[in-house]
Parts: sequence; structure tokens; C-alpha cells
Amino acid sequence: MSELPITDAERKIMEALWREAPLNSAAIAERVLRDEDWSPKTVQTLIGRLVQKNMIAREPAGRGYRYRPAVARKDYVAERGLGLIQRLFHGRVTPLVAAFAEHRDLAPADLAELRQLVDQLERRHADGDADERDD
Repeated sequence: MSELPITDAERKIMEALWREAPLNSAAIAERVLRDEDWSPKTVQTLIGRLVQKNMIAREPAGRGYRYRPAVARKDYVAERGLGLIQRLFHGRVTPLVAAFAEHRDLAPADLAELRQLVDQLERRHADGDADERDD
């Protein structure tokens, strides 16, 4: 999957569908317009763009359509994160974490989670090395 080029406004439509789907356009508008000062026409336009970008799928429902995400939220987040790391840090994660830590105090819980993640990655890497030696 290449980096998915959606706008912040389109992402708000996606968030509504990731929380609850399938939804018709009126239900999407109801959820999004709780937090946004947009017209229902704007929501319709954003839905249309997302269908064209293959980010959401639609299926006939009565006189209209029901919409659902065509991309899982976790896949979207992973793709965006990888794209950011590639663009800003040439694919390296360490400078990203270092830059973040320099500008924000990491809570003890954040540090513990990072340690746990590094430990898991090291175990996975060690297991992969052992598998390759077995071949």
C-alpha cells in the first residue's frame, strides 16, 4: 500500500466510519457535524472523494448507499507513520524517537512501553536469526 493521500477533513469522515460502519451518508454527516461546522453538502463531497480514492466502499441500500472503510485504521496509521519516518528521517526510527523525547518529557509509562517494545523486537529478531540458522 502506498501512502494514502487524504486530507484532514477526509480523515474525519474515515474516523466516523472506523468507529461505526456501515453508515449511510446522513448518519456519517450526523456524527461528523457534531464537531465540525460544515454543511451536509461538504460531507457528501468528502465521501465522494474518499470513494474515488478507494478509501471507502459503498453498497446500495434503498435509494442511497451505505459506506464502510476499505482500509483498516491500523493499516492507515501504520502507512502514514512509515511515510513520515521515511520522509523526515530517511527510514530510521531512532532519530524520530530522539526528536520527540527532546521536545517532550516522556512519562515513566511511555519509557516502560518503549523498553517493552525494544525487548519484543530484540526477541523477534533473535528468533528470526535462529530460524535462518536452522535452514
